[in-house]
Amino acid sequence: MGNNIWLPLCRPDDEKIKIVSGDRIYLTDVRGKTYIDANSGLWNVPLGYSNPDIKSYITAQLDKISYVNACEFSNEQASELADMLRQMHHDKIDKIAFTCTGSESVELAIKLIRKYASMGEKPFKRDIAIIQNSYHGSYYGSMSCSSYDAQEREGYAPLVEGIRELSVPFCNCWEFNSVTENGAGELQERLDRELELYEESLGGIVIEPILGSAGVIPLPGWYLKRLTDFAHERDILIVFDEVATGFGRTGSMFYYQQYGFQPDIVTMSKGINNGILPLGAVAVSEKVTDRFREKGELLFHLSTQNGNALSCAAGVATMKEYLRNDKAILKQVKNLASYFRKNFEKKIKSEFSEIFDIRGKGLMFAVELADKDTGIRIPQAKLLKIVELLKKNGVVLEWSYIENVTSCLVLFLPFIIHECEIDQLLEKMRKVFRRVLN
Repeated sequence: MGNNIWLPLCRPDDEKIKIVSGDRIYLTDVRGKTYIDANSGLWNVPLGYSNPDIKSYITAQLDKISYVNACEFSNEQASELADMLRQMHHDKIDKIAFTCTGSESVELAIKLIRKYASMGEKPFKRDIAIIQNSYHGSYYGSMSCSSYDAQEREGYAPLVEGIRELSVPFCNCWEFNSVTENGAGELQERLDRELELYEESLGGIVIEPILGSAGVIPLPGWYLKRLTDFAHERDILIVFDEVATGFGRTGSMFYYQQYGFQPDIVTMSKGINNGILPLGAVAVSEKVTDRFREKGELLFHLSTQNGNALSCAAGVATMKEYLRNDKAILKQVKNLASYFRKNFEKKIKSEFSEIFDIRGKGLMFAVELADKDTGIRIPQAKLLKIVELLKKNGVVLEWSYIENVTSCLVLFLPFIIHECEIDQLLEKMRKVFRRVLN
């Protein structure tokens, strides 16, 4: 039987190995081969596969009702999940709007920025600033706001207009640790010049606080603070895209909380219901909702499955896991992150001259592959060979390659991985590195 599926990010006749089952951190394919999923699905299955508590909660909801027409009614699971999400954010968050994906969440954020401006005193302030090499999705709006893999957008024009790109505050991905509050001088001046250039037309700034697809590159605190301060001083909406970084991934429930910021809008998806069913959400502050109230405007956004009862039930069950024992999962993420980093540096990094560094926050890591003396990154072909050999050795992870920026392996480890399983993962990585690296 031929393959009739046109797979995402693939040519029409590309094929991939079929996965038939999953248990905890392990995947099994149609041939019976087992893999450690060091990618947590597509970063969206942090609690692992076949979680019994989530499964039983979904089954109970399925016996009640699986779908409710969002144009006519609401449902208990959507209301309960919205309450839980709102309480996870800062106290200026007023409402939760449901979507089906991270891309759609960003799509809604774009619409909110422009609708908010249209109801204000300066309706011409409709442009949106994004950050170089950031990724926000593959719908038209979210793709237009994505600088990462920009060459793949060719041929899909015209894209959404009015998107302005801000420079990243470093030249090489490994410089982010050295760009401090005190040493930012010239870089901050460049950012200020760009912001001033766009100031009169800018309605919003969309921030991916850790550049995930671009190689797990955390943006410096001073940079994030400058953007948020600039926005709040000028009635420009600030959006934190926490699709990848949300729900404990970085060691806090949301990454912006590590800095005490209060974004006007927060986009969410991966991790919201452990990848069980399609679901995303957007947290919206009272600053935005109050303007809608004042003008008597509705939110013109809908897709048929928004707030799906079954998807939201999976979300409620997942939130209960995150909140169990006073958010013990956050401590677990930090401990496992420390264990992985310490043992990678001790057992692997020192052995190979082409492992330049390991960086990340919480359980999201990038292993930068470059010559330690010259800084020359390994070529993309060599990087892909490592990824291929890791898969053959039973490890699934991602990679990122941007010329003159990064050549790295990307790992989003499951929150439930055991230390002994991290040891097994590291041993498999060492085995492949010994075949490919110097």
